Amino acid sequence: MAKPDRKPEQPQAAERAAPSPDWLVTALAGAGLAVSGYLTWLKLAGAGAAFCAAGTGCDIVQSSRYALLLGVPTALWGALLYAALGALGLAGLQPGRWTYAFQLAAAGVGFSAYMTYLSLFELGAACVYCLASAAIAVALLVAVLWRQPPVAGRKARARAPRLVAVGVSTAAVVIVAGAFIFAFPSSAPPGYQEALARHLSGTGAIMYGAYW
Repeated sequence: MAKPDRKPEQPQAAERAAPSPDWLVTALAGAGLAVSGYLTWLKLAGAGAAFCAAGTGCDIVQSSRYALLLGVPTALWGALLYAALGALGLAGLQPGRWTYAFQLAAAGVGFSAYMTYLSLFELGAACVYCLASAAIAVALLVAVLWRQPPVAGRKARARAPRLVAVGVSTAAVVIVAGAFIFAFPSSAPPGYQEALARHLSGTGAIMYGAYW
């Protein structure tokens, strides 16, 4: 008696489609990496930014004490964050990876907002490259939120408040950590006063004072 043909067993791993790369997140992370990498190179080389005249906002920001964090260019930390997000995007944003990507993106937006505040209100200057990096960080957070894996049932209703709480908490922790590090007494780098003087001279600023 002939035995019935048995269908070849297919492993479950083969039945599951491999996660495809998220090219939108990867492209935005690549753009952020390019900007942050360029700023890192400028700081390490002591060079001036392209399309930014000496003594302008970019020069002041890059010469300030806020351009260094824990002994390395602040932009380098942004480059590492963008590189991590790019790697997650290339690997595919499965639920586990998406959570990491969301937290990294929230941290990037929080720190970018804090650095923008320092630039505008503490230094009184703005760097177009820093603002471009901040805009890319916001776009990345929006893209990651748009790519969130679907969740059904009770978890879907509780997800939005939980995401807001996690995102705000992550951004707050990064801002507090940055403020704590920058709060340590430190003098401005030697080039800061020179960059500030060039900026004031270029804008025609005049200081009036009196001494008794």
